[in-house]
Amino acid sequence: MRNYCVLCQEAIVPQLTMLQILGISKVQNSSMCCRCRQEFYFIGDKCCQVCGKMDMQPICSDCEKWQQQGYNDYKHQALCVYNESMHDYFKRYKRYGDFSLRKAFQMDLRKMLVDYPEPFIFIPSSQEHLQQRQFDPTVGLFGDLINLTPAFIKMPTKVAQAQKNRQQRLATPQFLQFDHQYNALLTAKQITIVDDIYTTGRTILHAYDCLRAAGFTGVIRSCSLAR
Repeated sequence: MRNYCVLCQEAIVPQLTMLQILGISKVQNSSMCCRCRQEFYFIGDKCCQVCGKMDMQPICSDCEKWQQQGYNDYKHQALCVYNESMHDYFKRYKRYGDFSLRKAFQMDLRKMLVDYPEPFIFIPSSQEHLQQRQFDPTVGLFGDLINLTPAFIKMPTKVAQAQKNRQQRLATPQFLQFDHQYNALLTAKQITIVDDIYTTGRTILHAYDCLRAAGFTGVIRSCSLAR
């Protein structure tokens, strides 16, 4: 059965390795063609070792500031840089509600998540956005790959994060609460938080604060599609 790119709808011609040709290694079906894939910048080793921002320094200036505020024991990993192509992707996926685009990066996200243990919790959308889109973007990206627990409750905010500038994002007060029906999660050794985009780190660190306030003392890690 022919596979088509969810971004441009062109037929995907897989580039097989010799092991795949011989049937020794399994062929992984991608949902994005090579031409579209080249529009995105996948994060490599030359990045901040705390948040994944493309940077020549081991720790970027953003994380240095967060560490000065006491956030010394968390780490984030992102798959791609938030460039113009990623902006256009999220515009189609989130603003125009093209749910099929959730599949574009699933093969890569699956590989990224291999080293992360359960439980996984996610940053939820607001009720207003859920009603508009009829789906949660983060659940769409990760829900087919891992078991997600809806342990956070998002409180109403006057202005969405996407409509704020950098300084306004950083100044955003806490808008997450821990749902105590999931108190069993608090006994885990590690919790992994997933979100669609890491911009300033404010949202992820609100989630971090929320878990600590609920009594979680283990390791907190986070992952996102874009940084």
